[in-house]
Amino acid sequence: MDEGKRATVAKELERVVGGKYVRADDVTRWTYAIEDFGSTFFHPLSDKYGTPDIVVKPHSAQQVSDIVKLANVHKMPIIARGGGSDMTGAATPLKGVGGIILDMTDMNQVIDYQEGLNAVRVQPGIRWGELHHELAKKGITTGVRGPHGFLGGTLGGGISGNCFSINSPKYGWVNENVLNLQVVLPNGDIIETGSLANTKVKDWYYRYCHGPDVVGIFLGGAGAFGVITEFTIKTYPIPEFSENLAYSFPDVDSQLGFMFKLEWYGYVTELWGIAYFALPDSLKKIIGPLLGERDIVALTTEAYDQDIFRAQKKAVDRMAREFGGTPLPVGGLMKALGLSVTDTTEWEGGATFGKVMGPNGSDTCSIAPLPRWAKVVEGVLEIMLRDPDALSGSVPMIGADRFFIFPQILASGGVCQSVAMLPVDFSDPEKLKKAQKLYSDIVDFYLDTGLAAIYRIGKESQYLMKRLKPEYISFMKTLKKALDPNNIMNPGVLGLGLEEEQ
Repeated sequence: MDEGKRATVAKELERVVGGKYVRADDVTRWTYAIEDFGSTFFHPLSDKYGTPDIVVKPHSAQQVSDIVKLANVHKMPIIARGGGSDMTGAATPLKGVGGIILDMTDMNQVIDYQEGLNAVRVQPGIRWGELHHELAKKGITTGVRGPHGFLGGTLGGGISGNCFSINSPKYGWVNENVLNLQVVLPNGDIIETGSLANTKVKDWYYRYCHGPDVVGIFLGGAGAFGVITEFTIKTYPIPEFSENLAYSFPDVDSQLGFMFKLEWYGYVTELWGIAYFALPDSLKKIIGPLLGERDIVALTTEAYDQDIFRAQKKAVDRMAREFGGTPLPVGGLMKALGLSVTDTTEWEGGATFGKVMGPNGSDTCSIAPLPRWAKVVEGVLEIMLRDPDALSGSVPMIGADRFFIFPQILASGGVCQSVAMLPVDFSDPEKLKKAQKLYSDIVDFYLDTGLAAIYRIGKESQYLMKRLKPEYISFMKTLKKALDPNNIMNPGVLGLGLEEEQ
């Protein structure tokens, strides 16, 4: 965009939100071009992505509506952005396309909570940590705690990107807990869904009524079909009784069988595991002498009643022993160290991940059915070990120059993360190129075998669009064109809005 037009549009936006909340300087534009994905090896910023033309911070749905109408006049893309912790390019403009970034983080209020409705209404810019803190004052929780290690991520980004979540085994995925949406459509209209579609309803929150479940169109849509400006999410009382348990198993089949049955029976709130065969040599040298060549599970179980809690722990222990599990006495140690499978810091998220993997960690966010998890990881390991140099990166805590890890993170529905976490050496262009090829081959494997699914897509959709059924792609494109004829809503996300280039 030429500087004259940029200045003109910026002035018009200032009339909507005020001069304080519009920025078009180079420092701001480049800052917003580099979200979390910008530091990961498979998204070199110079390759496909660029800067926004303008950044604006709205404070209400009406302001978002006015901005969207203005964008239609100027045929400028609109990209809603939350905390910037996405790793798929969803909130970053394509090079040569640019557009207006809507920084939603000032729309961060808890709008309504009423006891008995079992839901809280919020703006999308509120961060997971902020909401947990506010709800805890009332003795309630959303159950799901947001993406692993990212309490600074926004709820709006989480539901738009279909994020995996802490506590998913008990409470389901984040988007399964969303009830109503307020959305600004691509033409600027503001709609509300579910029970709130009725003009007479002000504070009753229910999703499945008044016709089709249109909420699902926008969840995981990454802003392709509209901008979410409010939503309601389920709440639950905070369990009074909670404990971390850990077991080791003789083989991965026994371990996965335990995980599947545990989630099926509803005894687990959160679970992480490690399969010995999927560890790099650097970790095998640490774990092997301590525990033997066994597969590990650490979990949290919770209840509201003490008698039920005791019975549930006994049931978990019986189930573990049924699969050859041996208890590991780590619960007291974790408590002494201030660690938990699920707490405000999260034992395998955030800072812990950074210390282990280094600043260059990257991953391939995907899920696989538990009975197929080992087969998926075996295939990925085969790909990775074709070229071990591609795994060269910084691993400060462990001191390994070649490293990877496949954390088993359980989710509801009998699925488990099949993510491959990989550090890479940014300082060596040849190794960086090898790492990019490695990532592409892994994602191709996931999709070509049909054994795993990528759940966060963003603008890295070229892998997916080649495998989706043509009728499904046609439906998505038809929906996009009908709602967004000017193609202003985050063009390129989910592979939509790029027909001319294709």
